[in-house]
Amino acid sequence: MMSSAKRDHYLALTIRTIAILLFLLLWYLAVKLEWIDSMFLASPLDTLQHLIPVTRKAAPDLYATLTSFSVAFVTGVLFALLVGFVLSISDYNRKVFVPLLVLGVTIPKVTLMPLFILWFGIEQLPIIVFGALSAFFPMVVNVLSATGEVKPNQILLAKAMGFSRLQIYRKVIFPAMLPVLISGLFYACNAAMMGVFIVELALARHGLGAFVHDLAMTFRTADMYAAVVLTASITVFINMALWYGARYFGRWRV
Repeated sequence: MMSSAKRDHYLALTIRTIAILLFLLLWYLAVKLEWIDSMFLASPLDTLQHLIPVTRKAAPDLYATLTSFSVAFVTGVLFALLVGFVLSISDYNRKVFVPLLVLGVTIPKVTLMPLFILWFGIEQLPIIVFGALSAFFPMVVNVLSATGEVKPNQILLAKAMGFSRLQIYRKVIFPAMLPVLISGLFYACNAAMMGVFIVELALARHGLGAFVHDLAMTFRTADMYAAVVLTASITVFINMALWYGARYFGRWRV
């Protein structure tokens, strides 16, 4: 007999599959029955047919977006780790600087875009800076939360057992922080991609954002939806890579 866990897994998978199929069917009927003008909504079949040609045409823009995203994501995360660890050293640092970080989280980053254009121009640099800033704030908040997961008694016990400083970090501190850090990476990844795409959509001449903008302005609807699907697929792929990486490094918690 099938175990309860497997039955629940297959049931959840079936429900997700049915939901996706129903969404695609509704999408198809909305175009086929002209509930929505085909000028504004391409059918799933048209989108699929245009996906490969659009991917080939968008290859240079895809490279530009992935380059900007990679630099922005890594820069934002590393800077957040550095700032988070420095602030977590003492309670005084937390009391002074954490309210400023919270203020930075609450301010809509889009409102700062004119300043980025004024300071950095309209080339690739403002895209990277905006993406890095978008990744920094959710990551630094998670780093500060992660440091709170480390219990002082665990460190004292590790010292009593004769652990070296490196062993304490590897076997006590890092495993305790890992779940929250992983959550921060997912948030930072999506925030960085969104930041890069927004700036490209607004002012860039290269990148997927600029590519989608050009397709929308020329009413190439099927190509535009194919480009959106391509962008979403890339984001899903990056998140899945992070998820598998989290599972791999999660073995350190054992």
